[in-house]
Order: sequence, then structure tokens, then C-alpha cells
Amino acid sequence: MRGSCKCQCNAPAGVKLRERGLSSFDTLSRAGGLFVEGYYVRVSELLSRIPRILEASRRYIVLTTGLFLMGIAAGASVFYYNPLDASQLLLLLDRKFGPMTRSMARLSIPDMARLVFWNNIKATGLLIAGGAAFGILPMIMVFINGLVVGMVSGDVIRQGFGLFPFILVGILPHGVFEIPAYILGGTLGIRLGFNILGYERGRQHGQGLRIIVIDTLVVLIIVLIPLLAIASLVEVSVTRQLVEWVMGDALRWH
Repeated sequence: MRGSCKCQCNAPAGVKLRERGLSSFDTLSRAGGLFVEGYYVRVSELLSRIPRILEASRRYIVLTTGLFLMGIAAGASVFYYNPLDASQLLLLLDRKFGPMTRSMARLSIPDMARLVFWNNIKATGLLIAGGAAFGILPMIMVFINGLVVGMVSGDVIRQGFGLFPFILVGILPHGVFEIPAYILGGTLGIRLGFNILGYERGRQHGQGLRIIVIDTLVVLIIVLIPLLAIASLVEVSVTRQLVEWVMGDALRWH
């Protein structure tokens, strides 16, 4: 067995990764590639795997996006029909996040970006790891995040700003990176949870579940972390400046 593994490790760089090669955490990096269960994998091969993972996850992407949009609609509805209760909730959020946001103003842009990035990584990690509870936690988190976005949108509109300027200035610059990363994080957590549930019910085999786990790590490392890094830098260097210039303190704790 050892000799066979060694022989496979010395295989040419062009050797294609077989599906079962993604079922092991025993990886070593070397010369722009990885050794996975004795098979040499170029980083380009991992990149080419991303579209296949997304294609296999399309129904989970639809579910996650739907939950997020439902949360936004629910948050906007809550603020429209119960503005007093919604304002009280936003006040609680302001008390929780306001001091951190105001303390960030004293940091340099690189330090702010690192702090925002770390917070986003923790939230995304919780989304994915929470999938272990059969996907329930990431579904709740995605909906609540959309709920908050909807309520904040209602609050900003109440203060006299239009919805389109709010989206254009307060969300779009960093949101084009952060929202897809958040949706993908929720997708990975829900997909993982549903497959764990399938394994518990005998509908998924262990090998398939291990491949799901590796798929999750591949997307996290190659897609989500870079997206969140870019989003963090854009948020502190572009979005904050636009918000202060156009909207003043309308986004108190965002």
C-alpha cells in the first residue's frame, strides 16, 4: 500500500483527480498543486471544480437566496406595519453594534478591514459549521440576516432617503462581493446539513458525505475567503466614505 501511494505521488502533474481523490483530508502542497490521497492535483484543477460544485448545489443556492429575500421582505413589512416595534429592535442593534462601529472609526483602514474581515469569516464559518445541525441553523441565520437588511432599509427610508440611493451607496459597493459570499456560505451549510440528514436516514453513503465536506472546504478557501477579503476592504474604504458623504449618520450601526 505504501509503495502504491508513493508511485501515485510521483505521477505527472497532468494526472486528473478522480472523484474519490477528494474524499481525504491528507493533502500536501507542492509546486502549485496538492497531493490528495496520493493523486497530484493542480490548483487549476480545483478551480475547474468550482463550477461543478455550484451546479451540484443549484437547488441549495435557490433555497438560500429565497430565504434571504423572504427575510428582506419580512423585515420591510415589519417596519412598515409595526414601525415602533421595528425601531425598538433597531435601537437594540444600535446599542449592540454601535460602540464597535464607532470605535472602528479610530482605526486605520487596514485595521478596520482586518476587523470586518475577521467578523465576516466568523459569521460565514458559523453558517457552514451550523449545517451540522441538519442545515437548520444556516437557514435561520440567512433569514434573520435578510430580516435585518429589510428593517434597516425601512429605517433609512423613514429618515427620508430613497431605497435606490440606499442600495446604490450603502449596500452595492461591498455587497456585490459580500452578499454572494454570504449566500454561498449559507448554501454550503444547508447542503452539508441536508446530506448529513440523508446519511443518518441511510439515503447518503459515507463516501458521498466526505466529498461534500471536501467540496465545502474547496469553495470556502478558493471562493469565499477572497470574496470576503475584497468585501471588507471595499466596505471600509469605499462604502463608509460614500455613506458619510451622501447619507450622514442614517446608517447608524451598519
